[in-house]
Amino acid sequence: MSLKNNIIYPLRKFFGDARWLAIWIPLVLIVPNIALSITEPVSWLSAVVNILLPYGVYMLIMTLWKRTGISALMTIPFMFFAGFQIVLLYLYGGSVIAVDMFLNVVTTNVSEATELLGNLMLAMGVVIILYVPAIIWGVYATVRKSKLQKSFRKTLAQTGGIITVVGGLLAAIAAMTTSGYSFIHETFPLNAISNMIEACHRYDETERHEELSSGFTYDARFTGNPDEREVYVFVVGETARGDNWQLGGYERETNPLLSNEEGLVFFKKSISESNTTHKSVPMLISFANAENFDSIAHYKSIITAFKEAGFSTAFISNQLRNRSFTEHFGNEADTTIYVTDTKAKNHPYDEAVLQPLSRLLSDSSARKQLIVIHTYGSHFKYLDRYTESFSFFTPDQAIDASLSNRDQLINAYDNTIRYTDFILHSIISTLREQDCRAALIYASDHGEDIFDDERHRFLHASPAPTYWQIHQASLVWLSPKLTQDNPEMAIALKDNSRKRISPQKSLFPTAMQLASISSPLVVDSLSLVSSHYHPAPPVYLNDLNQPLPINSCGLKETDLKKLTPLLN
Repeated sequence: MSLKNNIIYPLRKFFGDARWLAIWIPLVLIVPNIALSITEPVSWLSAVVNILLPYGVYMLIMTLWKRTGISALMTIPFMFFAGFQIVLLYLYGGSVIAVDMFLNVVTTNVSEATELLGNLMLAMGVVIILYVPAIIWGVYATVRKSKLQKSFRKTLAQTGGIITVVGGLLAAIAAMTTSGYSFIHETFPLNAISNMIEACHRYDETERHEELSSGFTYDARFTGNPDEREVYVFVVGETARGDNWQLGGYERETNPLLSNEEGLVFFKKSISESNTTHKSVPMLISFANAENFDSIAHYKSIITAFKEAGFSTAFISNQLRNRSFTEHFGNEADTTIYVTDTKAKNHPYDEAVLQPLSRLLSDSSARKQLIVIHTYGSHFKYLDRYTESFSFFTPDQAIDASLSNRDQLINAYDNTIRYTDFILHSIISTLREQDCRAALIYASDHGEDIFDDERHRFLHASPAPTYWQIHQASLVWLSPKLTQDNPEMAIALKDNSRKRISPQKSLFPTAMQLASISSPLVVDSLSLVSSHYHPAPPVYLNDLNQPLPINSCGLKETDLKKLTPLLN
């Protein structure tokens, strides 16, 4: 017998035996269940149920068709969830596929996703090794019409049935003896499927936003001087950690320009109510916050509030359209400008927003203006977010997201903050040239992990947040004219800078008060330019859209220890 036959014959015999395929499929499908049972803070009984019951069901599925290849191919949807879960576990170290993760998939642009996928090669490799061969094997078995022997099929069905029944009984015991136990929420992939259904529901609401919000009004009224020139610019940043701003006490010079700006106030105790862009940004620029986010599809943005008060409005974005609430809100403006598109080879730097801003401000006929700007900020890959002239902290060339590259990643990240410093300084300079009542409001949507502690976490939007993901940067600048007209606002702003703030709750009423716009929906005690400002209890909007107390949202002891100075 030839060497070729010595190799091929055993392989053909092994892969042609339907029994091995019927055994292999349940084994690879149960991998994420085993991992979740180790990583998640659940009872031992819940962990056992999460392994036994799905494993038994997978075994039963493999006996449903005589042709085993068909049974194997019918499990492809489960492979999708399993693969997605493995990648999530690699990225965040725990948590089941959340509703927000599904929404992130449909609201993240291709270039951003490509940048991220390049740093998930290990996890993607594991998924490919586990599931691609299983699918190929299933196709091979289907073509060959491989069948299980009747006796083996019966044995497999009996074994799977017993394991399923045992798992079901243990689930019933867990429900009766374990407080807060939820079979659906603690059993994979049922929890992931449930979350995907909820994500589809939320996405549908987003798509129907214009219809659902058609009757909404702020009943906004302008109460100021109708003849005076006024300009308000609201800049929404991306992924700017509060810890990395020189204005907040960071030891590095990341804000060399803003540090010398008169009339600028930085909020050191700013805590985001979400670590996801598709939630945080719409809350920043609307009446919505963690307590009422479930109704956001029925609301309109700050743009509509200013339009009702007679302001000319514009929305400038350095993001791609992504069918999120942010895009819907941007469409409310009189002028909507996207400075990038899907045809761009490289994402534009944020300075691309400066020219359309100058063009809008040069319109002498617009006496009252609101301009909302959505930047690309400090999104990974950090090195691509700033021009070569802003390569201040070096070396900064590393693009692989790994612990060994942390020093270079921090250098590159800090360079993105210096670049943001330049962008905001440029906007302020442009506003100062208007010589009128003007203000700049800036807030990042959230922060980001950069391998900051022993958890070795990276990026943001994890199902359970960290300190670095929710402590973000917020600031307000008032023009000399506005400060002169309303010194009490400048005093209150400075006084309130020492207090804790939620940008999602406070920046909307702050902008309204600065512009002398009244609305029944504006709460004076949440405005940062009000002497009556009082911090709202800190909350975090979780995956189920529940506003949880900050100490009950999954933060670890390390996070809470670092948050303590901000909460006081």
